[in-house]
Amino acid sequence: YQEMEATCYVTVDDNHYAYFDQVDKLSNYGAHNNETLSSLLWAFFHYWAYQHDYTQDVISIRTGKIISKHMKDWTRRVGNDRHLICIEDPFETSHDLGRVVDKFSIKILREEFERAANILQYDPNPSVKLFEPYVPPPPFGTLDEEGILSTAGAII
Repeated sequence: YQEMEATCYVTVDDNHYAYFDQVDKLSNYGAHNNETLSSLLWAFFHYWAYQHDYTQDVISIRTGKIISKHMKDWTRRVGNDRHLICIEDPFETSHDLGRVVDKFSIKILREEFERAANILQYDPNPSVKLFEPYVPPPPFGTLDEEGILSTAGAII
C-alpha cells in the first residue's frame, strides 16, 4: 500500500503534500498475514536491537524502505543534529526526526530494544517484565544493597 495513488493534495507553507486518504479501501490490509501480534512485536524489537545498521541506514516512512545516510548527507554532526538514529520526516524529507537523540539516549534505546526482544523471545509470560519501567544501572564503582561493586559500563 506504500505505492498507492495519492487521493488527497495539501499545501502547507508552500510545501505540497500528497497522500492516500481512502481508509475504507484498506479494510482487508494484512489479511494474508498469518503472523501473530506477539511475533510481529518481537520482530520489531529484534530488528531495532540486532539488525538495523545505525551507522548507515535511514528509515523512510514515505517510501516504506531503508535508504542510505550518505544519500541524505546525514553522516556527520551539524550543530546539535547528531543523526545517531535516522528517521526521514515524510513531509519535510530533509528533516531527520531522530536528529536530537544524543549518545546517552541512543544507548538506552538500544538496550531497551534488546531487553524487549529477549523478553518476547524467551519469557513464556512476557507481559509483566516487558512493561517494567526503565531503571538505569548504578554508576560504575558503586555498591549495591548487598555490598557488591557495580561494573556496569566498565570496559573489560
